[in-house]
Amino acid sequence: MSPCKLVTASDAAAVLGGPVGKPKAQALGLYQSCTYVRGTRALTVQTRPLAKGDFAKSAKANPKPIVSVPGLGVPAYYVASFLLLTWKDGTEATFSVTGQTNPLTAEESLAKRALKRF
Repeated sequence: MSPCKLVTASDAAAVLGGPVGKPKAQALGLYQSCTYVRGTRALTVQTRPLAKGDFAKSAKANPKPIVSVPGLGVPAYYVASFLLLTWKDGTEATFSVTGQTNPLTAEESLAKRALKRF
């Protein structure tokens, strides 16, 4: 799934606190990436096809701390206090919000909206 379709400009504006510029879409290795910016705040979502078993292994190979995140209805982990990893229907989607005091809350809110689009 295209990350810019998974997370819309409207979603980004809700999380970043107002209108955002045109998203920057790009391929980054195995991932498709989409970044929205508003001032000093940024939101990046990345997607890649990945088997469920590989998702858990990949998530746990990230820098610590790694914490399981309940309540999203899908397997999810919060990694190194800055990145939310989720898996649904053969796709890993990662959410990162920078420039905010509580990025996990913003990332969870964003993931809840985005995961409905799968």
